[in-house]
Amino acid sequence: MAKLLRSRDRILLGMAVLGDLLDEVVGGGSRAYQARKLGFYTPPWYPKNALQTAVSRMLKTGLISKTIKKGEVVWELTGSGKNQLVRSFPLFKWQESDWDGWWRIVIFDVAEKQREIRDSLRDKLVELGFGQWQKSVYVSPHDVAQDMIEFLGSLHLAGQVSVFTAKELGPGQAEKIEKMWKLDKLNDRYCKIVEEWEKIKEENLYKKEVQKIINQYLSTIETDPFLPRELLPKPWFGIKAKEVFRQLKKQLKHLDTF
Repeated sequence: MAKLLRSRDRILLGMAVLGDLLDEVVGGGSRAYQARKLGFYTPPWYPKNALQTAVSRMLKTGLISKTIKKGEVVWELTGSGKNQLVRSFPLFKWQESDWDGWWRIVIFDVAEKQREIRDSLRDKLVELGFGQWQKSVYVSPHDVAQDMIEFLGSLHLAGQVSVFTAKELGPGQAEKIEKMWKLDKLNDRYCKIVEEWEKIKEENLYKKEVQKIINQYLSTIETDPFLPRELLPKPWFGIKAKEVFRQLKKQLKHLDTF
């Protein structure tokens, strides 16, 4: 999921992931957001006029809707916005999902003369959160077999790719899982967010400090494969990092970005 994000996608991700922090600000439950708060989801250096342009464009394309709540303009993530979120971040829907215990395994043997198609296949596997078990063998704990079958049909790769399920991957499974998805590095990033919050949480936070830590979190979850809890190392600081933002909501009441 690591990629150069459009401001649109970063705002959508922020609304979806951290929106519950703002529910209290606007009355709760509606998933509506104060317009000036959307700036928290973009990097601190992001130009204000570019943010306003992005929000305006999202409104025109129907990704967000504009209403008035208690005399103030607020935005709400629409059905189209949620669909765009899933297209931009296909792994996001798996966060905190219960695992059915099955691995999806893709094995392919695509000829060198079809290198472009082979590269497209690999890109799709990575996009869907697959890890490379070994050469031409990719695995995922997520229920994406149907997505893969449809994609393979569009590339006319029948006979060159096999998709099946298994309960176990074989010896050394835990070590390979950590290596495939670089879980140690991801866990370190979450840990640093928690440590940063511990340093500043007792202070009177300013806009840039809150914006910085929110963006550290968003840039980290953009690379998170959202593996089932059973497969994560312990302790998993992603859980603690999420708790950081429950504490942050008290600070958001007093801060603006626009």
